[in-house]
Amino acid sequence: MEIIILIIALSDWRVQNIGLFLDYLEELEEKPDVIVYAGDDIERFNRVEYRFLPNEEKKERRNRFIEKNQSFKALDKKSLEDNIQKYENETKSDVNKFEKIANYSKYGLCAVAGNDDPPYYKNAINGKNVHNIHDNPIVIDNFALIGIEGTVSEIGTLLHTEKEVKTHLKNMVNRVGNKQLIIVSHSPPFKILDFAMRFGKSHIGSTSLRNFIDKYTDRTRMVISGHVHLQGGKSEKFKDTLVVNCASHDFPGSPGKVAIIDISPSSVDIKWKTHYGLMDVPFVAEKRAEVLKENGIRRMKQLAALSFDDPLSKKIGSFPLIVTYAKAIISNKIIVKKGIKSAFDTIESENIYFFDAEYNTATTRSGPYGIFLLGWMDINGKIQQLFLDNPQDEKKMLKNFSEWVERENPLFIAYGSKTADVPHLRNCFSRFEMSFKHIENSFFDLYGDLLYTQSYKKQKYFLPIPTPCGLKDVSKFLGFPPSDLKLSIGIEAPLEYEKFLRKRNKSAKEKIKNDLMSYNQDDLKRTKYIYDCMKKKI
Repeated sequence: MEIIILIIALSDWRVQNIGLFLDYLEELEEKPDVIVYAGDDIERFNRVEYRFLPNEEKKERRNRFIEKNQSFKALDKKSLEDNIQKYENETKSDVNKFEKIANYSKYGLCAVAGNDDPPYYKNAINGKNVHNIHDNPIVIDNFALIGIEGTVSEIGTLLHTEKEVKTHLKNMVNRVGNKQLIIVSHSPPFKILDFAMRFGKSHIGSTSLRNFIDKYTDRTRMVISGHVHLQGGKSEKFKDTLVVNCASHDFPGSPGKVAIIDISPSSVDIKWKTHYGLMDVPFVAEKRAEVLKENGIRRMKQLAALSFDDPLSKKIGSFPLIVTYAKAIISNKIIVKKGIKSAFDTIESENIYFFDAEYNTATTRSGPYGIFLLGWMDINGKIQQLFLDNPQDEKKMLKNFSEWVERENPLFIAYGSKTADVPHLRNCFSRFEMSFKHIENSFFDLYGDLLYTQSYKKQKYFLPIPTPCGLKDVSKFLGFPPSDLKLSIGIEAPLEYEKFLRKRNKSAKEKIKNDLMSYNQDDLKRTKYIYDCMKKKI
């Protein structure tokens, strides 16, 4: 019988509610074999003891201690240190959450430190069945889990060179023999789920790790990583190795992403679980979340259980809207309100087209170009596209589109057109002093006019999808099949178009153009898919 190892993995839980994760583990019917944490903010899980702190931080703690305990000011250094250590131990209220998490698995918790964890933070990875696998690999049946802490970039406090990573991997492999490998690396492999934008748009993964799995793909079954928040919640196959990025974003209110992985000698199966906080509910921003917390509402389940006439309704705007969204997310079902007539219900037009545009948000108003791709698709799936081969031809492209709209009088069904496509189109038309009113009046926005109207009286459908509720989130929830496109997110499209403009090789330019047009076509199909699915709900 083939042995299957169940792994639960997460990374970069810098703002997420660890209590929600512990609740999730407690409710699991099947105990995982091992839980993996791939780094960053590890001291949130277990406070580093005073004795492990660097001198500068000890000095700060010492000064704070003396301020509170003036009677200790005259003590000699050793006596003072002993008293501080004793005080720290007695007043340490934080539970070792790493140890508590480890209790919910058969073999414990395997962790590595991240690039933003100072080296002394590594002392937080301790406790019963808590393993720092950068220092000591763990063997489970025919698998060995080996770790790589920090990153190879110049950002952070725990950094290694590519040469050090190469040597480390070699040493770890020698220690575990011929076992199949599961590598837990805070940094992803180079050019595999490592495209980042925070400190410049680039690939920030490790070339040494990529070279290793390229060479040993037959025995490297999986790489579990984090670090690049933009790529969190994704997996990608590289030769015979599955690379999983389980990072979570660190914006206030960002949900926590968790990978549930079944791995055996012959297969790997992965599912994702998202742990939501209050700010994942549509229209609950930071101020509203603070009011909820001040009134004892700290979890989405509590919010979903409230009645519309709860006293909090007088303190928080759009209260029925927020509570209903919370109910939908908790139940993971679409809530349809009876007795509501939606503008969507009465859409009747022989000239329905689904619309999507690609543009550089920073230049639609100023130029030298803004829109570089326009796409629309009829109800039967026939697609038309206008691509800007030369930025100097933008006015001509917009004129051709404008004339087509005047001639055909279409009804454009789009997603997010009120806040995205239409304003940016208007900017471009205004820049060329061209009329836009006939185009602006042609749009119906599935986002603003149907799914997220911001009005409880107008809202008929409540989807169980947390913010930001984008086109891909909604279409994926409704069942749109996954795509294998080179481009996966809209913010990459302007970057690819800039590459298109810089390329001199004709075939290279054509490939980028085809990738962009395929991405635009995919968004058109997603928009139509949402439209068709919601029409079935009427």
